[in-house]
Amino acid sequence: MSSPRKFSVGLLTAAALVGSGCASSGARVVSLPELPRGDEPSLVVLIVVDQMRGDYLDRFRPVLDGGLAWLLDNGVIYRDAHQNHAMTATAPGHATIGTGVEPSRSGIIGNYWFNRETGLQEYSAGVQNSPVNLEVTGLGDWLKAADLRSKVFTASAKDRSAVMMGGQRPDAAYWYDRSDGVWTSSSYYTRAVRPWLDAFNDQDWLRRYQGVVWEPVLSAEQQAGLDTVRLDTGVMRWGFPHALGSYSVHSGSSFYGTVYNSPFVDAYTAEFAKALIDNEQLGMDGSPDLLALSFSALDTVGHEYGPESAEALDVVVRLDALLADLVDHIEASVGLDHVVFGFSSDHGVVSLPEVRQLRGQPGKRLGVEDVVCVQRAAARLREEFGDEAWLTYGGYLDHDLIAAHGLDHRVMAARLAEIAGACDAVVRAWTDAEIAALPQEGGTRVEQMFRNNYFPGRGPDVVLQLRENDLYDWKALGTTHGSVYGYDSWVPMIFAGPGFARESIDRRVATVDIAPTLASLLGVPVPEDLHGVDLSADFRDRR
Repeated sequence: MSSPRKFSVGLLTAAALVGSGCASSGARVVSLPELPRGDEPSLVVLIVVDQMRGDYLDRFRPVLDGGLAWLLDNGVIYRDAHQNHAMTATAPGHATIGTGVEPSRSGIIGNYWFNRETGLQEYSAGVQNSPVNLEVTGLGDWLKAADLRSKVFTASAKDRSAVMMGGQRPDAAYWYDRSDGVWTSSSYYTRAVRPWLDAFNDQDWLRRYQGVVWEPVLSAEQQAGLDTVRLDTGVMRWGFPHALGSYSVHSGSSFYGTVYNSPFVDAYTAEFAKALIDNEQLGMDGSPDLLALSFSALDTVGHEYGPESAEALDVVVRLDALLADLVDHIEASVGLDHVVFGFSSDHGVVSLPEVRQLRGQPGKRLGVEDVVCVQRAAARLREEFGDEAWLTYGGYLDHDLIAAHGLDHRVMAARLAEIAGACDAVVRAWTDAEIAALPQEGGTRVEQMFRNNYFPGRGPDVVLQLRENDLYDWKALGTTHGSVYGYDSWVPMIFAGPGFARESIDRRVATVDIAPTLASLLGVPVPEDLHGVDLSADFRDRR
């Protein structure tokens, strides 16, 4: 595997590199122990980029010359990798990558769902920010079961991303606190509080961005031909430069919250990752360790500006530089001969309907008539079954109320699906009973995805499948994800490690294959009932 220390930074100015987080962290640097090492990797670095759609790396390849380019030049690339569950969102996507099972076994069916026992909305990571709702173990747990000395750490700007990648008992999961700009954890992770963490937070590393505007790294000429749209001259009428924080001499939580919606939160994540490696001596003590990182800026930016925006491109280009610096740091600290990388994403994103319409492509943002049609389904239930609040949350029916009236919630769900399914924007309304009855194997791809997202007792009674390329955020100006369509399910998947030859594989695979493949490369046993499979036979013999 060629060295990343020969990265070119021709596209990036020195100022841009500092803005991308490549400046020194000031964290304590430790001397590396001279320990004997075997043939197995001593560190696995799992990198997830939130909302990196499957076409991004090839589309932006002409302007990538850093860490992303290095992965493409040195890795085994699966070009038809997908999240294979219906709710393509952050929590289920990260859980699937980290555990090797679909939501039907992990229990993480979405970012949120309705808890029928409490009558409240349930967060995927619970009130404590922990794996309380994760029903299975993950890669980090398998690693620790094989070697008690192994260390497992996760970090992300999003708490649910860090939690879902860590399994049941990592050493710690860390995330960005948007209220005061520090890295934090929860009481679940009893070993999370460490002296070096306070020292890192005390640096107030983000203050370098106070009074700094977010402007694109690439010139307009460099952006040409990359299928981007400048929204300041298009349908949305906003664009660069972007200010951070509010109109105030004291930025405070407004500033830290805005950083979360900019590429600078990725820079902060990368800087924190280097501090983690150094202070926890990951990969340096003879036992294999796991560092799982999720970079969130592409998602927060992508939601607001869309996948064709100059903003999304800028996040990717800056991430390319950040990963170059991070891989350089890992090379200097651990040595790349002892490191395996896994790279993927939790989901993609749908294009802005307005951009598709400008290009003569199908797709629309749902209008008032679409919203009213779905809402009238609830009114029809009251007309037909009695004037009661039969629905409690989203597509969840009140089973207790229905039973008290001597009715069958399955019959009512079927009627609700029939009414809502007749709306013009709805391809199909799925009932909970229909999804539960789908075969474990076989069927159409869409049926597989809905079956993989079914966990008894957590899902709604009725799920609406919208038309492809339509967007339900009817009042918003941005975009979102969460569908069964390729733009939401298709993600990158790359493995890179010592002796791996660059290879491109077109066979369709799923993100549940990542954890068992990394475990195999570590020589770590995995549970027998995983949905994912070990892909290392595709490239292990070529090492």
